[in-house]
Amino acid sequence: GQVPRSDVPGSTEDMLRGFVNPGAKVPFGMVSWGPETDSIKPGVWSPRGYHYETDVIHGFPMINLNGVGCGTKAPFMVQPFASTWDITAQFSHGNETAKPGYYRVKFNNNIETELTATTRTGLGRFTFPAGSKAFLKFSFDKGVVDEKARTITASTTGGGFCGSPSYQIYFHAQFDQPFTPDESGSVLTFAPQAEAKTVIGMKAGISYVSTANARENLNAESASLTFDQVRKQADDTWNKRLNSIQITGGSIGDRTKFYTALYHSFFAPSVFNDVNGQYVSFDGKGTIEKVEAGRIHYTTFSSWDTYRSLAPLQSLLAPKESSDMAQSLIYDARQCGGVFPMWVEGNSNSNVMPGDGASIIVAQNHAFGATGFDTAAARQIMLDMAYGRKTECRSIEPLPYIKNYIAGGYLAVGEGLHAYEENTPASNTLEYASTDFAISRFLTALDKKDSQIVAGAGAGDAATLLQRSGNWSNLFNPEWQKVTGQPYPQLQPRNSDRTWPAYVPAFYANGKKAYREGNAEQYTYMVPHDTRGLFRMMVKDKAKTPDLEADALARLDKFTTYMAGGEREPYLWVGNEPSFATPFMYNWTSQPYKTQALVRRILNTLFGTNAQGLPGNEDEGALSGWYVWSALGLYPHIPAEPGLTLTSPLFPKAVLWQGDRKLLTIMAPQAPAQYVQSLTVDGKPHNSTWLPIDPAKMG
Repeated sequence: GQVPRSDVPGSTEDMLRGFVNPGAKVPFGMVSWGPETDSIKPGVWSPRGYHYETDVIHGFPMINLNGVGCGTKAPFMVQPFASTWDITAQFSHGNETAKPGYYRVKFNNNIETELTATTRTGLGRFTFPAGSKAFLKFSFDKGVVDEKARTITASTTGGGFCGSPSYQIYFHAQFDQPFTPDESGSVLTFAPQAEAKTVIGMKAGISYVSTANARENLNAESASLTFDQVRKQADDTWNKRLNSIQITGGSIGDRTKFYTALYHSFFAPSVFNDVNGQYVSFDGKGTIEKVEAGRIHYTTFSSWDTYRSLAPLQSLLAPKESSDMAQSLIYDARQCGGVFPMWVEGNSNSNVMPGDGASIIVAQNHAFGATGFDTAAARQIMLDMAYGRKTECRSIEPLPYIKNYIAGGYLAVGEGLHAYEENTPASNTLEYASTDFAISRFLTALDKKDSQIVAGAGAGDAATLLQRSGNWSNLFNPEWQKVTGQPYPQLQPRNSDRTWPAYVPAFYANGKKAYREGNAEQYTYMVPHDTRGLFRMMVKDKAKTPDLEADALARLDKFTTYMAGGEREPYLWVGNEPSFATPFMYNWTSQPYKTQALVRRILNTLFGTNAQGLPGNEDEGALSGWYVWSALGLYPHIPAEPGLTLTSPLFPKAVLWQGDRKLLTIMAPQAPAQYVQSLTVDGKPHNSTWLPIDPAKMG
């Protein structure tokens, strides 16, 4: 759906407040227990989940994705009601509270729901008015009700994200009061209190393996705890996690935005294995695996979205968890044909977005300090995929037409298919080039540390892939003036015979999309690993313009006039991932002050403390990760390169912690002044906008 926005001509997408669910969860928790509102806002595209604009809640599923662009099933949804006519209850946001690890809402009918969570369990407290009837309605496929034990044990299907396969999920719930079930077992009737409120306590464990494991998760994590004890435990857990970055000063609004963003940055990936270590294999056959001792297996990898900003942030702040996340992807690949999956939910794989984002995540994690995983296995998987030796995971190809890309140096019109059979060869080529670069950096880092690597046994792969990472330039026509309508050198789709079709400014080439969620001008800038090379390509007439910056700066100035351009407008679209690095490109010119001004303008105008707090859908923390970095005055611009490009910090002081280890202190006494006058690092003058880091030696 398209709605007008004041900061861009024409129309742009309204992403409905980022699609973030305000429910209860703990960092990286399996359980995300929150409200399910009306799914569709009239005239505007919206997936299943929570939408602030609506005033109706249908129930509270125990698992919710956060900020994603496709709907999924709502497993184990529970809804309190007092009569059949108000099963779907209206509410007011004035009667709604969301805090880390806790959610509360009072419906207009005065029924109150409170939710809290541990990693694998959820606790609910449902309060009914005095004299009111009291029912709880559940959604599941198969269930066993034990009135004597006051339990429900059930299973249902989950998943279905963007067309991916569904999977089984299991549930075991216990209640603190007796009940009477209906014939289906999905509606429980509780005896109301005549002259006092009826308060029903519920504890539930979930598992992707079995009902027995769901029960074991419940017994291990919350059976002996009260609702208020679990709520405090969740609050303490979040407080410790959010203290990984301690900021000083700044406005209340800026601090609120910062810690909200940091909070979102620890939602996903999410824990997948049970307390006994079991999890369901990625092989699609229902095989039960067991994670090795001391590790956690993770799911919910929104890879295309999170490789750019979120993965480096998590790796720097939480290297143990991020190492396990990389190892989880390695295990998934081993169980799935030797190929990394793309968009992971549960043990299912969707190819909704292009490219091998998982390889970049693993390389990013390693570069930013999360090195505790099987790097040799990761190397093999990456190279098998990059050279087209192995291509499919559960019938999904992360790099379709990879052999054509290797042979020709780009994906041609008619190649690059992914979900929904969209053909996006131009933007896919850039994703492939970014993957090549990230893998080359990962291999180089390994080779520096491993004296066993010998020439011919892998050392040449880094050089080969580094050279291949320049393939983006094959989509810049050196004779662009001959293409009718093309105004300047620009990323463009290309035919397989190396000729150029008619100018494609926005969506379509030969009736199919040329760019995935974007347009030619937006994707032209998606070359984070070779900014100066890109600027050379953007020179209109090298004979008349010897200064390679001139055309690039003029283009950037015009492109960044507006910051929320949407798919169709040739302007910056900060709310979508291909544009994440673009605001920092001025740092590779003689005018880095323009990055400082632009990033500050984005932080101040596109992010807010109200319901419209995000300029796009959150994509499991991708946007919030961008905000955290930018507010600190840092950004991991170059994939898998251990370093940060610099801009002006928003706060006078920020201290980054890795558990009890202090990593970095950022002092900016004049903040929020937006222009940097000078910089010292460890007391020594630093005159570059790039800061190399070694996470192992920080602190």
